[in-house]
Amino acid sequence: MDNFDLRKYLAENILFKEDTSDKTAILIDGTSSAGKSMAASLLKAVPFYKTTDKNQWVQIDSDMFQGFDNEAEERRLKLDHPNIRDWAKGNEVGMTSGMYRKDGVEDIPENPYETERPYKGGDIRAWYMAQEYKVGGWKKVIFDDVSDDILKYVPNVKHVLLHAPIEILLQNIQARKEKDPRKIDMVLDQYLEKYKATPSKPDENVGDPNTPLTKEGLTKLLSQHTTDQEYIDKFIKELGITGDGTYYIKAKNIDPNKTIIVNVDKESRAANVPPAKLQQIFK
Repeated sequence: MDNFDLRKYLAENILFKEDTSDKTAILIDGTSSAGKSMAASLLKAVPFYKTTDKNQWVQIDSDMFQGFDNEAEERRLKLDHPNIRDWAKGNEVGMTSGMYRKDGVEDIPENPYETERPYKGGDIRAWYMAQEYKVGGWKKVIFDDVSDDILKYVPNVKHVLLHAPIEILLQNIQARKEKDPRKIDMVLDQYLEKYKATPSKPDENVGDPNTPLTKEGLTKLLSQHTTDQEYIDKFIKELGITGDGTYYIKAKNIDPNKTIIVNVDKESRAANVPPAKLQQIFK
């Protein structure tokens, strides 16, 4: 018992460990511009900070905790331990205190919550998303993120991976370039993190069997959206398209028993409605 760490014990076993057994949580995972907001619209979900109705479907997105000197920072500070708020405000994300402390930075205030993050890793915003879910009293939540890091913090989340084929992804980027611009290479890099090409037609539970790709066709498609030929060649190679045959897209490291993949189709995209499979999930 001489080495018993009370601060660590409290952070990992008591602090913010509210009962979530009566809650429903769904993670809509996918690249930026994949169309994840469709799920929120299907359930008429609203951002959590715009309602006080605990039974309303709400969105808790990683972007809601991004930045400084804005409302997102205030949302983070509200969830930070009081000890760390003055240090964090306008300076750093509160839950990075443990990393600074580990690196030997002095004069960092004590933060009883910080032990959760160093052991979990991943996107630090996921910690804030999880804390809002646990302490906010929300009963029905949609997590919208480009990663699945929230699964490290919240148990029993229904995980939906929304896959937009590259052609549709590029159309979505183009459609939102005025109101919410996204860099094409950033979105395609996210795509590479989640998907890979395969010469074998995959089952729809692990990939997209309905959108065949060729090296020539994909090169032509990408050339319509960027003039960076070096990036185009690099993207196609890293995706796994190396020959002249037909390829399909498969999700990386997907467990169909834990993750439901939904492929966005041209018809639903053209009609601006969620794919039928996504609608079935939320019935």
